[in-house]
Amino acid sequence: MRGGCDDGSGPDGGGGARLGVRRGSAWLLTLGCALSALSMVACGGAATPAAEVPVAEAPRPRNAAALAQEIAGGKVSVLVYAERARGHALAAQLARMNLWGPLLDGTGIDPEKNLLRAFVTAPSLRAEREAVIVLEHDLTPEKLQAGLDTLKGRSNPPAVELEGLGVPATQVTIQGHTRVVAVVEPSFLVVLPESKAKLAKRFVGTGGFPDPEGPEAAVATALEPAKTLRMQYVPRVPETVRSLSLDVVLDKSGAVDLLFDGPSESPEQARSDAAELTEGVDRATSYKVAILKIRLFDPIVFTAEADRVKAKRRLTPKEIDQLFGLLSALTPR
Repeated sequence: MRGGCDDGSGPDGGGGARLGVRRGSAWLLTLGCALSALSMVACGGAATPAAEVPVAEAPRPRNAAALAQEIAGGKVSVLVYAERARGHALAAQLARMNLWGPLLDGTGIDPEKNLLRAFVTAPSLRAEREAVIVLEHDLTPEKLQAGLDTLKGRSNPPAVELEGLGVPATQVTIQGHTRVVAVVEPSFLVVLPESKAKLAKRFVGTGGFPDPEGPEAAVATALEPAKTLRMQYVPRVPETVRSLSLDVVLDKSGAVDLLFDGPSESPEQARSDAAELTEGVDRATSYKVAILKIRLFDPIVFTAEADRVKAKRRLTPKEIDQLFGLLSALTPR
């Protein structure tokens, strides 16, 4: 199981270029808001006491993704192994977009350096205000507190310290987005909607996320993708595809491998679904100028393997530059 999803078929998710960037920027704003905030036992004998011996601490459950999905009702999720992206051209492209710059300026927090793993989940792509975010970081307590203080100072209306939640938590409103930021463990921040604030304490004791199963730097998953991924500019997913996943693998050359996988209802239906997905992604990643059709990159071709639909596509550094150039132009500042 990846990203905390388990429908009996594995991790699920999907996407495409031109993914409704204006709505997507709200997700990144929420993530930026979160980033800103960034035993011993004695044994006795009959005559003389035995020496104290250390007791190994039981491993903490790596259940942060599952908890976040339960709280959010999350059916669309993304788990990012940020430490694997450090130094890659993709991370540099994200930094250049500076989507969270206004939030991080002056905090001393660098998402490319301080973030270890991040998980975002929501009921659907259209429900970003219901998202729950869990961030694992390597900030010192002093640096984390400085980031929290900066975040509180930027809240409009003013930040509100929330008492009685079992964990330190603050309600902040940044650029019209109100969230609760909770420090649930020294290395974990959780960002929740106001209505879910009381559930932050469920993350106390979490061990975070499972290690990656392969070389992936990110895993996106979606249950019921025909419904949960329905949004303007997002390729339509057939109803017969029960779930969909996307693994993102970063290459040292600067390229990015995209691996899609999802179960269909039968081998015959998988062939039909693969053709429909291929056409839909092609429409979403191309545009017309007069009578010419211009593609951001060569088509992503889905194929059927038994009762599953799959695709693998490598984006070259040049194609990544083209994609992020379009995203940067469309993203509101």
